[in-house]
Amino acid sequence: MINDTICAQATAVGTGGISIIRVSGPDALRISRKIFRYKKMEMAPRFMYLVDIYEKDRFIDKALGVFFKAPFSYTGEDVFEFHCHGGIMVSKLVLRLLIENGARPAEPGEFTKRAFLNGKIDMSEAEAISDQISASSDEAVRNAALQLRGDLKKRIFETQDNLTDILSEIEAGIEYPEEDLEPVISVNIAPKIVKMAEDISELAESFNKGKLLKEGTRVAIVGKPNVGKSSLMNAFFGEDKAIVSSIPGTTRDIITDSFVYRSLLIHFFDTAGIRDTNDEIETIGVRKSLSAISNANICLLVFDSSEKLTDEDRDIIQYVKNSNVSPIIVLNKSDLTEKLDDNTLRELIEGPVIKISAKDRTGIENVFEAIFENITSSYTAQEGVVITNQRQYYALINAKRALNDALKELEEHLDLDLVAIDLKDAWMYLGEITGNTLNESIIDRIFEKFCLGK
Repeated sequence: MINDTICAQATAVGTGGISIIRVSGPDALRISRKIFRYKKMEMAPRFMYLVDIYEKDRFIDKALGVFFKAPFSYTGEDVFEFHCHGGIMVSKLVLRLLIENGARPAEPGEFTKRAFLNGKIDMSEAEAISDQISASSDEAVRNAALQLRGDLKKRIFETQDNLTDILSEIEAGIEYPEEDLEPVISVNIAPKIVKMAEDISELAESFNKGKLLKEGTRVAIVGKPNVGKSSLMNAFFGEDKAIVSSIPGTTRDIITDSFVYRSLLIHFFDTAGIRDTNDEIETIGVRKSLSAISNANICLLVFDSSEKLTDEDRDIIQYVKNSNVSPIIVLNKSDLTEKLDDNTLRELIEGPVIKISAKDRTGIENVFEAIFENITSSYTAQEGVVITNQRQYYALINAKRALNDALKELEEHLDLDLVAIDLKDAWMYLGEITGNTLNESIIDRIFEKFCLGK
């Protein structure tokens, strides 16, 4: 049972128009009343009141105060919120006064943790709140909103209910062996288990899309020196992100930046030109470039179309082919006389070929479209919620494995009590997603990753 009262700033720390200080717990109203003055003793829940905050006789701020009576609050507890003027020092003063009068500082994610423990939300909805706060694209926000609405919870609960029904059938067969019900039950439950395994597998596969939604797509811009990688980076962002020079090896380190294109977050990495060099610093840059390729989802393989293919180009192509990365071939300097043979390139590496001029900023939109097509083709379109959380993904994989084990036992005509064990395991794994089968230590670790004040 939670019997203490916590407080924290619920809005971002810094200077702004409003700073919201949240107090939650059994003494939320009593402690809050100690630091403000209002003409009436009674405060109706969910009404905003103009209050004066004082430190003894020293006036601190004029703020709005609102009281939420349990269980009708975010945490399910008594909650009082101060909507103060934004400012670092004002917020610190209010928090200090609350702590001096009996509240304690909230731990990261503790408000949401209390909402979970008090049954206001399940774990999938709690994690959706964190995803919504950190979302970097429109589509990531929409997916987090679906989970927050309870779409994932509904699917998990439906599957668990179906498993409970099947376990009831099995229990009847085990309870009354004289009726010889096991063969009939086995035939009856097998297609139901198959359907559940397929549904769980489809949801688990959505993690491929969900990971890209949450983390964004990593795109490495690679090639030998002076093919126009930095010029391409600058053309993407419409400003000089990287130094451009005719001197080979100008770029020595990875230059990164990100933006959202058609609702998808993309991280670009402009890398050092890849070549054999005796320059110690440039060698470090080349090693970083090779590492960037290995860690990327997509590789923009840039060539100078005004020059013939060189051995350096061929070595880079081979390295990209050996890496687990999707290549997009970019032929730069299309404003000059073309000397590079497209067909030769297509024989060496598969991937879309796009002609651009980074100098004139022509063809840049075609590169964006090729990236977008590559990202969206890497996963099946999902109409509903997708999995963005690795913990949820592993729970689904384990549940699917348990269901497949149960099906194998049915095929081998083993005892139904063995089948029941695997079905119960599947039920437990699914419960990890909603949180109803998680132990306290795992719950603590999950909420430790949340931001302070949420």
